Amino acid sequence: MSAGLFEVARQTHEEIERYEVALADLLLKPASAHKDKLRQKHQVSDILDRITSRHHYLVAFYDSANTDRTDELHAISAQADEDDLFAQFDKRLGRVRAYHEKYPTAPPDTAFTLNFDQLEHIAGAGGVGASNSSALAESSTSGAAAAGGGGGGAIDFLDRMFSGEEAAGKFLDLYSSHTAYNNLKGIRRLTYLKYIDDFDKLMPIQQTSTVAMEEEDAPHADHADARIPIETKRADAYREYLHSLQSYLLAFLRKTQPLLDVDALERRIREEAEQAWEKGEARGWEDRGESLYGKGKAKASAEASSEAIWCEACGRFFSKSTVYEAHLKAPKHAKAQARIDSGAAQPTPQPGSSSSSATAAAAAAPNTEHERRLSRAKQLAHLEHAILVLGTELGPLREETRSNVERKSALTERERQAEAEAVALEAEMGVVPSSSKGKSGAAGGGGGGGEGDDEDEEDDDKIYNPLKLPLGWDGKPIPYWLYKLHGLGVEYKCEICSDHVYQGRKNFEKHFQESRHAFGMRALGLPNTKHFYEITRISDALALAERLKKQGRQQAEEQGEAEEVEDEYGNTYTKKTYELLKRQGLI
Repeated sequence: MSAGLFEVARQTHEEIERYEVALADLLLKPASAHKDKLRQKHQVSDILDRITSRHHYLVAFYDSANTDRTDELHAISAQADEDDLFAQFDKRLGRVRAYHEKYPTAPPDTAFTLNFDQLEHIAGAGGVGASNSSALAESSTSGAAAAGGGGGGAIDFLDRMFSGEEAAGKFLDLYSSHTAYNNLKGIRRLTYLKYIDDFDKLMPIQQTSTVAMEEEDAPHADHADARIPIETKRADAYREYLHSLQSYLLAFLRKTQPLLDVDALERRIREEAEQAWEKGEARGWEDRGESLYGKGKAKASAEASSEAIWCEACGRFFSKSTVYEAHLKAPKHAKAQARIDSGAAQPTPQPGSSSSSATAAAAAAPNTEHERRLSRAKQLAHLEHAILVLGTELGPLREETRSNVERKSALTERERQAEAEAVALEAEMGVVPSSSKGKSGAAGGGGGGGEGDDEDEEDDDKIYNPLKLPLGWDGKPIPYWLYKLHGLGVEYKCEICSDHVYQGRKNFEKHFQESRHAFGMRALGLPNTKHFYEITRISDALALAERLKKQGRQQAEEQGEAEEVEDEYGNTYTKKTYELLKRQGLI
């Protein structure tokens, strides 16, 4: 290099100051749209990582007892002779000239431009990791300090970082995890909406009765069928499912909250899980996996070997009497018994021999299987605790994801295609990030955002809906005149449908033939016929049903169909039919 150690330290201090100025400029620039805010957070995190890496270098530089630093400090001090000072100056000047002759295109130190090319590479690799931007490269093109340079790719790095279902970090994409969950053996299959609510409810069904009372304040705490049975937790597929779900949630947190210290969150989760495990307070694992795995095979074999039968002739143990009796009829045992009868030395169980130490080996050998199962149970407990904490951390996003899935399920195929085309068109028109169209930096010329920037921000802004109008197929509120035309401002409440509120007369009339109202009528034990049309209160429906029964009985009595008579042969007739036949002389 052309500079000494102290010059490198000075340049590092200067870089830190320039990064701080660029960071202040970036934070002062407003970002109203969700995508712009997220892009700004990633850029801020990028700059902070660069500043941190420079600080680490300076701390190591000042704390190290390097002889080169001491020699250079002595060389540049004024303690040497005047001739030596000029000689050292000429030597350093020669190094600088040699460096620039070797690298003629090297930019001057005054050219400092900030870019975020590394974010493009990280997004292409599949996500943003922690503490991985210490090696981020800065370009050396001419210009002043830029606060918000965008990536140079044709597609924004945020679009490559997230899937289409995630919509730049607005929603979760749990479809693969949902499929893996439904493929587990012994569990009750869940719909995607139910899975979004209950993917962090992993306690065994047998234990929900004692713990459900403690979760009354938790949302959807009454869904006990979402718990995982004990039999399912024994499978390797369950552990792989937990690991993949935890990895996705952590990666999603890193991508959507780049300023959050996810590494510290991981450490806190591990410490909490470890402390709960050591104290026996891990939720669902208070018995340390005894209910999951039961007694180990090593322990069972040791107990079984204590009851084994010893064969004096052959010097072997037999676990069962039936096997021992069959062994007595074998030719090998007959030969061994003949040798004993002839006076040959019979085998005796010696300490340490392979035959006599079967019981001792089974009892004294380390219970590796038990330790392995204990480690497996501990790993499952840690993964479940991590998913529980991460699910709570992503609580608001889960609600937004659920609402988005419900909205999409109500769209027709044509509306879905129109929405997909609109999203693709928006992504194609917004190739250049809006953050790269702002001012170029502290010393650069301030380029103002034009009308196109305002239009992009308006498109990405949160929907302004103060009147709470229903959303159309495009996700935006319908016009107010259409809202008044259909009378959607009038609310109709149906007690039979569990106090569900219907907006507009048309929706209210249509709901009487829908499944929700029919289910409520069946729950009351009433038929969903035209007699109960426009009836919304339970008391009115029951009163009408009783009135219809009375009217039916009165009508039957008037027609003579309620009373029955019997002739001399034992034939029964209604009173009306009997009198009619009698008048005709047929009876």
